[in-house]
Amino acid sequence: ELQKIVSEIENRTIKCPECSNVMADLGKDFKAPKKTAVKEWKIIESLLKTGKCFHTCGCDGIGYIPKNPNDYEMYLKTILQSYQESLISCQNKSIEEFPDKNEEINYWSDKIQKVKTEIADNKFGKV
Repeated sequence: ELQKIVSEIENRTIKCPECSNVMADLGKDFKAPKKTAVKEWKIIESLLKTGKCFHTCGCDGIGYIPKNPNDYEMYLKTILQSYQESLISCQNKSIEEFPDKNEEINYWSDKIQKVKTEIADNKFGKV
C-alpha cells in the first residue's frame, strides 16, 4: 500500500501555477533562475534536451551550470569531446572484455547526437 502511494506521488503530473502547462521534472536539486533571466532559462531548457537533470545524492551538488551563452557553448563543446572520447574508448574494447559494448556504443552515440543537435540549434558563433 505504501509503495503504491509513493509511486503515485513520484509519477504525478505537476502543472505550472502560472500557465497550467505540465512542468518538466528537473530534479530536487534544481534552483530556478529569476523569471526575467531569459538567457539562463534558455540554457536550462537546452540542458534538459541534452539529458542533463538535477537529481543528485546531495554529496557533490548538481555540478556546473553555465550562466551565459558563451559559457554554455564552451560547456557543450567540452561535454561533446568527453562523450566522443568515451565512445572511442568503448569501441576499442572487445566484446569479451565488455559484454555490454553495443548498448554502451548506442548510449554514447545518442548523447553525442543530442549535444550536436543543441550546438546546431543554438547557432553558436553565427549571426
